[in-house]
Amino acid sequence: MARPSKFSVDEILDAAAAAVSAHGPKVTIAQVSDEIGVPVGSIYHRFPSRIHLMASLWLRSVQRFHVGLLETASIADPYQAMLAQAVHQPQFCREHPNDALAMTLYGQSQLLNVAPPELRPAVAEINDRIWSLGREQMSEYFGTVEDDVAAIVALAIRQTPYGMIRSYVRDQHTVPVWLDDAVRAAADAILQLAGKRAATWLRE
Repeated sequence: MARPSKFSVDEILDAAAAAVSAHGPKVTIAQVSDEIGVPVGSIYHRFPSRIHLMASLWLRSVQRFHVGLLETASIADPYQAMLAQAVHQPQFCREHPNDALAMTLYGQSQLLNVAPPELRPAVAEINDRIWSLGREQMSEYFGTVEDDVAAIVALAIRQTPYGMIRSYVRDQHTVPVWLDDAVRAAADAILQLAGKRAATWLRE
């Protein structure tokens, strides 16, 4: 009978996240091994290669981040739901700094090119539910999913919040609480531009 593993997959991924925080994005399996206190071979037993481990960490971190975004589906007002998606970014990164840092290891398109084949479908589909929810909220509020409006909404609730918190995450500084208000104000202003574009498009 095979001996039970001493550490779970999640515990090894926790150690990998802590090692990334301590040593940076070029962290080695040996450093992860030191973090959790198991032989290197035990990690390779669960994760066949370093890229398999790092890609799995990225996927888990993104999935954890998405939980709060998907919860905005319960907000009745779609405009407030979109604002909540924006503000979730600094809140999550403040509360889960290791996951936030792990999400910076790869971009989705980059990881699709290097991830092990068995993980590529998960990487390819990771954002599908989020994009679908965003389109539903945008359609409900603005009455359109026209490309220009969608681009402005993405700027409001994705790109601008990320740009405002990126340096804190990469430099491993705590995201300040006041940034939540700054993100909300910026997202609100940009969403109003989306509203003007939507009104123009609907008249055309």
